[in-house]
Amino acid sequence: MRLRSLEAFCAAVEEGSISGAARRMYLAQPSVSERLAELEREARVPLLVRSRRGVEPTEQGRLLYERARRVLDEVERVEEVLRSLRVRREARLYVAASSTLGEHLFPAWLRGFRERHPGVIPEVFVGNTKEVVALVGRGTVAFGVIEGDEVRGPLESVPLLEDELVVVVRSGHPWARRGVRPGELSREPFISRERGSGTREVVERAVSEMGLSLDVQMEFGSTSAIKEAIEAGLGFSLLSREAIRLELKAGSLSVARGFSVPRRFTLIRNPEAELNATERCFYDYLLGVCQLSAEKRAGGARRAEIPRR
Repeated sequence: MRLRSLEAFCAAVEEGSISGAARRMYLAQPSVSERLAELEREARVPLLVRSRRGVEPTEQGRLLYERARRVLDEVERVEEVLRSLRVRREARLYVAASSTLGEHLFPAWLRGFRERHPGVIPEVFVGNTKEVVALVGRGTVAFGVIEGDEVRGPLESVPLLEDELVVVVRSGHPWARRGVRPGELSREPFISRERGSGTREVVERAVSEMGLSLDVQMEFGSTSAIKEAIEAGLGFSLLSREAIRLELKAGSLSVARGFSVPRRFTLIRNPEAELNATERCFYDYLLGVCQLSAEKRAGGARRAEIPRR
């Protein structure tokens, strides 16, 4: 027995004619007649009485109609659930971001995106760069944003934003007033991110290339914990300016002039992973952020070239 036969049967009973059932189902009348004949062959009893006035169910037909109507109504409810699930899937935004981005930049980006696309349901994994690269590489999420620009394997990458790691100390620290020379960095306890962190990799590479060393006294798995440790006077760190905007405004942390490390935020994507409609829109939105950042940098460079009179 096929659902299409039950649908034709119920439509014929409810419309009172085969032609009415055909109009409701957007089918040719012979197609409806064939479905009804198929059902009666399977039932092995007449289900409809045909006359010039139309059709009426037989006694057996009325019994079948009551059950068939309940079945079709339940099927319709199941289909509605499936449609709802598809809509929810299309509205979901699955993305991964390394800590600095996830904690300090993504909230504003998501706010701007949801203003354009109300109803979007973001699910953002926030971890270190190694974890984000692994998730994107496996296809658990189709794309993500990381700290640094070294991407290995088949992943696609696009430079997103330029960033700067600065020396961060507690307010009142001598470096906050007079600045710091690179050679002094090894004389104070350094608070580092954990292994796998993009920030840590950038710092270690830059320090090594300059022939410097850091006195690593403790490691934390989040920038927030590092900031708390600095405020408690446990040492200093190299953090993104984006990560300390609120603390600088509040005066609880300071930036020591004299040393900084440039770095880049990078958008990575698994070319084999499928993006739903919402993810595709957000990916394009991030590319727009990238373009806007590039235009701002170019504008700043042009202004810098203008000679002062």
